[in-house]
Amino acid sequence: MPATNPGSFIRFVSGRWLGYYEQMRQRFPQEQTMEFADGMVRGDGLDMIGTFKIEGQYRHDGGIARVGWIKTYDGGHSVLYMGTFDGRWILGEWELSGHTDGFGFAPEHIARVEGSS
Repeated sequence: MPATNPGSFIRFVSGRWLGYYEQMRQRFPQEQTMEFADGMVRGDGLDMIGTFKIEGQYRHDGGIARVGWIKTYDGGHSVLYMGTFDGRWILGEWELSGHTDGFGFAPEHIARVEGSS
């Protein structure tokens, strides 16, 4: 359940996150490690395109937990991810060259129980 008052912060959990990105009405699996510390998020991962690194920021804004990062494929292009975290799932949109679509990620223990498709 989302935090509703500014004094109630949702904790971002470092570790393995599982989920998906959407493209052309299809969901594609993605897994990544995400390390949250001092307002920064870093990690790496794998999807059907290849391996990548992530680097970005997170913050609590008026009781909403916001997170954004850039996913850069090894030797390839970069994709911007922007979302909100409800304490279980980060949901939002990715953007590449003006095209946007959705995504969802949860810590591994939650994603395995609730599913990511």
